Amino acid sequence: MVSHFLSHFALAGAGRIVRIVTVVGLFAGGVTAAELPRLSIVHGFGENHPVHHAIQRFRDNLAGMATVELGIQENERATIRALLNGEVDAAVLSPADLQEMVREITVLDLIGLWRDRAHWARALDGEPGRQLASLVERATQPGGAGFQVLGFWGGTRRHLLTRRDGVRKTEALASLRLRIPINPVRSKMWKALGVQPVLLPGTEVSAALRDGRVDGLEEEAEVILQTRLFELAPHLTETGHAIGTRLFLITRPAWGRLTKKQQAAVAAAQKAAAAARAGEQAREELALASLKQTSGVNVHDFTEQNILMARTRPFRLRYADELGISRLLALIEKVSSP
Repeated sequence: MVSHFLSHFALAGAGRIVRIVTVVGLFAGGVTAAELPRLSIVHGFGENHPVHHAIQRFRDNLAGMATVELGIQENERATIRALLNGEVDAAVLSPADLQEMVREITVLDLIGLWRDRAHWARALDGEPGRQLASLVERATQPGGAGFQVLGFWGGTRRHLLTRRDGVRKTEALASLRLRIPINPVRSKMWKALGVQPVLLPGTEVSAALRDGRVDGLEEEAEVILQTRLFELAPHLTETGHAIGTRLFLITRPAWGRLTKKQQAAVAAAQKAAAAARAGEQAREELALASLKQTSGVNVHDFTEQNILMARTRPFRLRYADELGISRLLALIEKVSSP
């Protein structure tokens, strides 16, 4: 017989309590809540986001093995502090969130790094992914709790949404005032392509489009659809210039509290939940299809993907050399698509 255990947890961020989500952990067969290990996990996405759904799947896969508590913390710095202080056991974070601790991981954010989603998946499921995980684990351990990478999630492409016209060729990027997430590495790459990057938090994007501070933005199709930003910037260009990657991390103390059997169950649950990235990709295609059918939205093909990759490759090579990971970048480039 399956029972339900209801638990709450909250994180303090910038002097206030952030939004909380309550998740039900499951246990069965005479096992009490006190006997189950508890894992608290946070992420910075909404309840309808594929990441949230994937963690719910992770929780369900651990039924009878652990009680999983899930919260949404929109302040990434607060999340990392909570991880290091032992207030939270695990989190889903972007490479940019970790850049102050593990600068090498920002290679995943480079424009033109991935030929397609198959390339992304094969690289992160293979030797490049293992080396990146090792970099994170080595860099975060000295003098701190340390993180272990359970897996790489994501797989959705980023595109351009603009106010006045599509961006069919790289030359059209010149002088474009483009809102990008606060990501120093990608900002430098956009500048190299002639773009004027404007670093703004997501809460200011709509106002910036209305008052003309920006000409457009880069974003995932599903976010564009959900936020209805296409009403302010009706031109969507399918550039696929980057692929979003997120790291599912657990702290070493939390990992060490688990028995070998429980660790194996967590690893298996993560692997099954990571399959949700196929769901993310399917949702991306549905979002693109919906945008193409939406009145007033003009969808443009980007015809210079190979040129974009070639123009940005010198930056990637210099950046990898600066970080001391030139061999890793070469390994990523050599991975073949199926």
